[in-house]
Amino acid sequence: MAEEKIVDDTGENAELCLCPGCPTHNECMKDNSERIFCSRGKTNCDLEKRGCLCGTCPVERNYGLNDFYYCTEGAAKK
Repeated sequence: MAEEKIVDDTGENAELCLCPGCPTHNECMKDNSERIFCSRGKTNCDLEKRGCLCGTCPVERNYGLNDFYYCTEGAAKK
């Protein structure tokens, strides 16, 4: 059975998302308007891990998540 996505891909979550301000979020991600990785899954961009804001993100808190680097690890799953 496939794992179910738990973070809704909504405009509200996109607005609350801290990904664009994250030190790891790079030009490739900006050019592709990538954000809410906890919902949409990992990036296809090459990146260097430079820190993670997931632990302080309102989207993560609203869904009771506690992981980091969704941009490389993929969307949060049940």
